[in-house]
Amino acid sequence: MFCTKMKRQLKLLLTEFDNYVDAHIDTALKITIGLKKALSSPVADIITAIIPGDIDNTIRRQLVAALSKAIAVLTIADSCKQIADINERLTCFIEQLKLRDPELQDALLQKLASLLAAQLDGQRLKQNLYDLYTQAKYTASKS
Repeated sequence: MFCTKMKRQLKLLLTEFDNYVDAHIDTALKITIGLKKALSSPVADIITAIIPGDIDNTIRRQLVAALSKAIAVLTIADSCKQIADINERLTCFIEQLKLRDPELQDALLQKLASLLAAQLDGQRLKQNLYDLYTQAKYTASKS
């Protein structure tokens, strides 16, 4: 009963916040889902594999820049920071993720999604709000 009530409250929270942020979180979660798939089946061009084909070119460029910045922020990717090519940097990031427990992988991918959403949204809000919204959206999508 508590879980059902909590899920309802999360869904209500999601409907009340900015639709623009919601769209960015959806895009960010799609990217991290693509990265999660790349953990189990490597691809030659990660950017092409993880960014949906229907994404506008401007958003695509923003996503590539946001991915580069977000990976630099995550401490598991310290060894990847010096790599200039985004595909190579993402490959390094995925290799670092593979070394982690699956639950930690999910947590890192959720954090990556919230960092991406913040970058796409121009960081209008505090990062902890993007973290909260991303976690709420992720949780609501699992129900």
